[in-house]
Amino acid sequence: MKNSIAVLTTLLTLAGTAKAHVVFGNGTAAPGEFHVADLRIFHGCEGSPTIEVTMDIPDNVTRVRPRSLPGWEVSVQKVTLSEPIVVHGFEVTEKVGSVTWRGGSIPDFAYQQFEVHFMTPDTPGEALSFPVHQICKKGRLDWDDPAVDDESFRTLPEPAPFITIRDEEKHD
Repeated sequence: MKNSIAVLTTLLTLAGTAKAHVVFGNGTAAPGEFHVADLRIFHGCEGSPTIEVTMDIPDNVTRVRPRSLPGWEVSVQKVTLSEPIVVHGFEVTEKVGSVTWRGGSIPDFAYQQFEVHFMTPDTPGEALSFPVHQICKKGRLDWDDPAVDDESFRTLPEPAPFITIRDEEKHD
């Protein structure tokens, strides 16, 4: 009887705290190369459809190009770098700081994938956090708790999706 109560209590606790997250389809990328990240939004806000998604881009991620989606308007916000960087022999003084998709609608029961093409930093082992702001018809979710590994992603209340740069040689 005690075991049954303990199991029931555990299940009820997990059910109350479990919720879907926003994630990348592939959570790893090669260092210093182009990568296509597919952000997946799995639900709305407590039954309300998602109408806008903004993804913040880490400072060391460059050459960002979002994919357009039918029914959605896509825009980028550029930021000026505090110090210029050199990317493929070219000095860069500004970069994309965030990407926003708006104007579409994802029902609460459906999911949508948003893609961004970018250059990864040449920093093997680094976890890149991409905070996401999900606006719904009623409410919002800010997936901005910095997750750096699978364990922190599972335990944080609203973890930011992340991509880990694989520990491998750069391909020329």
